[in-house]
Amino acid sequence: MMRARIIIIAISFFFIVAANSEQQINCSKTCVAQDCNSVGIRYGKFCGVGWTGCTGQKPCDDLDACCKVHDDCVEKKVALLNLNEIFHNCP
Repeated sequence: MMRARIIIIAISFFFIVAANSEQQINCSKTCVAQDCNSVGIRYGKFCGVGWTGCTGQKPCDDLDACCKVHDDCVEKKVALLNLNEIFHNCP
């Protein structure tokens, strides 16, 4: 029983580390403007579905800063209603 728990904990730890590593591999270090007229938009370093800046990166401009705040909230699992308010109140 104890061995099974250790194996489950080890596997869980592996998946958490792998997910974090994958996120950093897919992160952006350069400012971009791609597919701005479609759902697949990528703007700055932080704007776009599945698009985020690497740890320690600064936003490219004010809009990108709003997207960074949004990404930070998603990471912290803030309620979706609050996330929408960020964009309504963003300069």
